[in-house]
Amino acid sequence: MKGYLRLSIWVFIGLVGLLLAITGIGGGAHLWARTTAPQESISLSADWLQEWEQGREHIGLFRGHCQITQGATTWQADKMVVWVESADVDSTVVEDRLVIWLEGNVQEISATGHRSDSSRLLKLRTIAGVDLSVRGRVSDQPAIDDALYIRALKQRFAGTPEAALARSELLQTQLTVDPPALTIPPGSGNSGFANPGVMTPQLGQPAPSMNNSPAPAAMRRVRIFPRSAVPFDVRSFRNENTLPPEQVVQLTGGVTIIVDGIERVGVIDLSADNAVIWTTALGKEEFSTESLQTGDTPYQVYLEGNIVIRQGENIVRATRAFYDAREDRALILDAELKSIIPDQQGLTVRVRAESIRQLSRDTFQARNAYVTTSQLGEPVYRIQSSDIFIDQRTWSPWSQPTVDPETGLLKPNTIPWVTAQNNAFVFGSVPLLYAPVISGPAEDPNIPIQGFTFGQDNIFGSQIRTRWDAFQIFGLQKPADTRWTLEADYLSDRGPFLATDGKYRGLDNYGNSFFGQGLAAYVNDGGVDNLGLNRRDLAFPNANRGIVDAQHRHQFLNGIELQAEAGYASDRNFREQYYEQQFDTGKDLEMYLGMTQRYDQLAWSIWGRPSVNDFEYTTQWLPRGDLFVLGTPLLSNILSYSSHSSVGYAQLDNAAPPPDPNDLFTPLPYYTDANGLVAMTRHAIEAPFQLGELMLAPYAMGEAAFWSDGFTNDSVDRFYGRAGLRANLQMWRVYPYVQSDLYNLNGLAHRMNFGADYGYAASSTSLSEIPQWNEFDDNSQERFRERLVVNTFGGILPNVFEPRNYAVRSGAATGVADPYHELVDDQQVLALAWTHRLQTKVGPPERLRIKDWMTLDLGVNYYPDASRDNFGESFGLFNARYAWYVGDRTSIHASTLLDFFDDGQKIFNVGVLTQRSVRGSAYVGFRQVDGGALLSQILTASYSYQMSPKWISTAGTAYDVGEGQNRGQSLTITRVGESFLVHLGASYDASKNNPGIAISIEPKLGNRKTSPTMISPLMGAGF
Repeated sequence: MKGYLRLSIWVFIGLVGLLLAITGIGGGAHLWARTTAPQESISLSADWLQEWEQGREHIGLFRGHCQITQGATTWQADKMVVWVESADVDSTVVEDRLVIWLEGNVQEISATGHRSDSSRLLKLRTIAGVDLSVRGRVSDQPAIDDALYIRALKQRFAGTPEAALARSELLQTQLTVDPPALTIPPGSGNSGFANPGVMTPQLGQPAPSMNNSPAPAAMRRVRIFPRSAVPFDVRSFRNENTLPPEQVVQLTGGVTIIVDGIERVGVIDLSADNAVIWTTALGKEEFSTESLQTGDTPYQVYLEGNIVIRQGENIVRATRAFYDAREDRALILDAELKSIIPDQQGLTVRVRAESIRQLSRDTFQARNAYVTTSQLGEPVYRIQSSDIFIDQRTWSPWSQPTVDPETGLLKPNTIPWVTAQNNAFVFGSVPLLYAPVISGPAEDPNIPIQGFTFGQDNIFGSQIRTRWDAFQIFGLQKPADTRWTLEADYLSDRGPFLATDGKYRGLDNYGNSFFGQGLAAYVNDGGVDNLGLNRRDLAFPNANRGIVDAQHRHQFLNGIELQAEAGYASDRNFREQYYEQQFDTGKDLEMYLGMTQRYDQLAWSIWGRPSVNDFEYTTQWLPRGDLFVLGTPLLSNILSYSSHSSVGYAQLDNAAPPPDPNDLFTPLPYYTDANGLVAMTRHAIEAPFQLGELMLAPYAMGEAAFWSDGFTNDSVDRFYGRAGLRANLQMWRVYPYVQSDLYNLNGLAHRMNFGADYGYAASSTSLSEIPQWNEFDDNSQERFRERLVVNTFGGILPNVFEPRNYAVRSGAATGVADPYHELVDDQQVLALAWTHRLQTKVGPPERLRIKDWMTLDLGVNYYPDASRDNFGESFGLFNARYAWYVGDRTSIHASTLLDFFDDGQKIFNVGVLTQRSVRGSAYVGFRQVDGGALLSQILTASYSYQMSPKWISTAGTAYDVGEGQNRGQSLTITRVGESFLVHLGASYDASKNNPGIAISIEPKLGNRKTSPTMISPLMGAGF
């Protein structure tokens, strides 16, 4: 009964805090005096703003909860563009004139009613000023190529004479449209309202003509030169058998024809041994090496013999060709097309074909062809196709139009795109795979296989591992910013292994962004697990093993984010055996579904998490809600208020023990079997102020928490309070005349910061009475703790290494928003910090930038009640971090963490890293972990080196100095070929007693920058 009485008190406190948060007492609310328009001020607010100056106007792009208020009228929308121009009415009054484009769920709310639109254009004026409130990010970068701005600009100028003045900002159109007669009321100026009777400009086309005269026809210039120093022979005659008559010119002996002057085509350079030209008949049978003609004049060319055609970045070689300059069409036989991929460091895609048709400037069709990025005459591997189409596409949803520097007009960002039909993957001369359709960017040569590895070790046996591009395997068009890979392996000691993984990112139909990644794997395992010393032959419950690990995030403009995860493993050791790096450093596997929203200082979330992996310590929340209020100002910014409240139904279960008794396991003592209501509310007040150069901030925090189940199956409640004072003092000194070429010093500045935080905390319930409902360790750390108690401390963990005690000593949960609020107790501590920065300037004289040359961070805690809070020692948790960036390529790093009581932790690390651009890097480091019975002293060294453009080597080694034992080595030699990377690797893992050797063949797929062997930085621009 006592517990529920305290719960009622807690609920009352939480409701008061919630009311403060919602009403925003002192929370920066703005009130404006309102008079009759245009004397009434205008207020603008949104979540996000991008603003810049252009001429006399100030332009802003607003997104998320956009709102405009003037007088009793309010307009709301998802996004808007605002142009503001200020003009002097007289010597004392300034009038602000606003043109506003509203888009998405537009609402007008006034005393006369409520109106809804999908979009709307407004014109407002005021002499009382414009108030601006932005809750989120603000950017001052111009956004003239933003799609929202482009749409707003067209609507603003549609149907007005001022449209001609906006030509440099509007998109082009090939249409020439005479504008209707306009009647503009006196004094209205540029009304800015859209006229539905006017055709608006379209992408990639010139602006509408503003007069009634037709546009002049484009002119074409044709020039003819000898191909070499030897003059060509000419035969020219008039053909009267056509209507109208045409001139026929035969050129032999090597000729070059240059056609230019047409904006949409560019310059065409045609070279061949022989050529025939058909064009409009000349006045007499004369030939000229240079002529000027209109774009609609017929001009056709037939070429044969050593043909080279150049058009922009495209180069075509052929034996015979026909080109129509007026229609911009071509037919090329026995041809090879080379095209440079934009923004890919000169990467060239090559198409070899029986015939190539040029359907337009950037569109080609190839028959009986193959496409590759290899520059070999016939590459080792290739995609052979019956038909290949190459065109230009806007691929990524993130791509925005750019401004053409020559014309000042907008042009779309496009990339070459390949679509191939009836495809066979050919290795040498042997077809291996077939796909009916392949479609993707030209930078990817559409080779389905990404890697092929032969290996041998003591864990998996003989191995054949293959990785494939799933889009190519299934003949699907690859979306932008998406990767999908299939893995098919055979492991002689384990069985067949199948896996798929991928990543994606994009925009939905409403402009909201989403991203995610996933992994799924399956093996029919006929072996045993080898996870290291004392765990080399572990059985598992079922031969059918696998994993599912997927995450998805969907972000909406109104600050809402949807999160979903699916994480499942068949047994406790599968992930550690097959995906060890992900197990050690990746996110825990979870089943999760939740939604959050952030708005100003307010944020809320509601989420659920069932537990499907019974061998892990994962609390089920079915469901849980959280409310955050962070940094809300009170009493005219004298105080800052924050709070965090949560409530949910939870189920906490101990992890199931491993099925194999040889797998060391000790249950973690702070978990138990419990379920029921878990509720908490925290509230904090801070009052920062300046005292000279010293910044002081007294603070106080209170918490009320309730758990309906505990270690004894009784309810537990707790009241916790903490009060203290934070102080901060900054000092600096500049030495402008310190110069050194050896140490790359150009002036030196020393900056110091002293910080202190004194806190006194009291709790009504000891931490030892409260289970750990909110996990604070990753699963890999918990698994290590399960073994550590047995294999290092003989079954009893010393209190000094109890992880929850360590968390309390370090203040891990003293913040108002800390996720594991259980980790507090009675405590009195003074935390001291002293940071140093030695900074210099580097770079060219006109663009100097500040760089850290040397850094040192020091910290220590002082505990007045040492016997209670720090095992009898007044000082503890001494930490230091040091870094010296000797030059641009070499740095020295060191760190330490010490406790001063008996058997306390003594951890330090020191290392030297040197890098030589793309030639390689080397690292040597030493790390010690010393605590009671645990002592580890590891010396590590590694390097990667490009021995020549064709050979790269990487190696690493580790040795335990304390125990005098080898820990492992690895060595990889890579041969860089035209079409393949061939890796030969050898390794030894002493903990698992596992020597291994592998040969991996990796195709050089386009300009890919990643490699399984992590040598991509050494590959240069061609990889």
